[in-house]
Amino acid sequence: MLTPLLQAIISLLFLLFVFGLIEHVFGNKRGRLPRKRELLLDLLHGAFNQVVTRWLTGVAVVALAVAILTPLVIGGVDALDTKGQFKGFGPVGTAPLWMQCVAAVILGDFLLYWIHRLFHRGRLWPFHAVHHSSEQLDWISTFRSHPLNEIIGNLILTAPFLLLGFSPAASFLSPALLGLYTIFVHSDVNWGFGPLRYVIVSPAFHRWHHSKASEAIDKNFASLLPLWDLLFCTCYFPPDLTPCDFGIHEPISRNWWGQMLHPFHRKKDPPPFPIAQ
Repeated sequence: MLTPLLQAIISLLFLLFVFGLIEHVFGNKRGRLPRKRELLLDLLHGAFNQVVTRWLTGVAVVALAVAILTPLVIGGVDALDTKGQFKGFGPVGTAPLWMQCVAAVILGDFLLYWIHRLFHRGRLWPFHAVHHSSEQLDWISTFRSHPLNEIIGNLILTAPFLLLGFSPAASFLSPALLGLYTIFVHSDVNWGFGPLRYVIVSPAFHRWHHSKASEAIDKNFASLLPLWDLLFCTCYFPPDLTPCDFGIHEPISRNWWGQMLHPFHRKKDPPPFPIAQ
């Protein structure tokens, strides 16, 4: 059986092959050797989050599942199979798997939109600022994330799936697909998807979300469907401009340990540009 560290290494190598190929054949790195100023920092984030944060998230999600499902089972809800494992329940859990999967992806994307907006506000912003600190945006920047950002976000995302009775297969498929697509939209390519630019999130669409331009601040939160940004007036996707200045307007450490401590620093003065109020 593969160790978590070995699994993380294999996963990163696979992603490097797929998304590195996309960037260096079709993207802004075309014809140039792969260079990134803070590559080691992103790799440290990726290794830690793939091994430690993933384990902590799993423990937290199991604890949440027990807290939610135990009262339901005690109350007579048929949510467990003959082996005592969760199988889903109610109209959602008994629907065809393909239908649950479609609904789970749409629901997951909707929830991620609001979770993302939540992390751009108040005391949660310093945790999410770690992710936005990348000034050279590419696929591996996806992994630059504070562990508490991941754990809290996953708990908020998981709760509705448990309460609505989705089967485990549909519940796991949604974050897996959305997570893989999130890596893609961080890629260093300027694809805007032409006539589909407002139908599905593209790398160009998401790159504006990481832009330091004042008009792009707190815009383009969607992970898959720009519909949510269009509906809730957070869409910014000018057809004739390309974002080129990424990062945040507040000071942040450029090393892993400093970024882990960043949310806990007591800030004496507000950032020079109010990204999150």
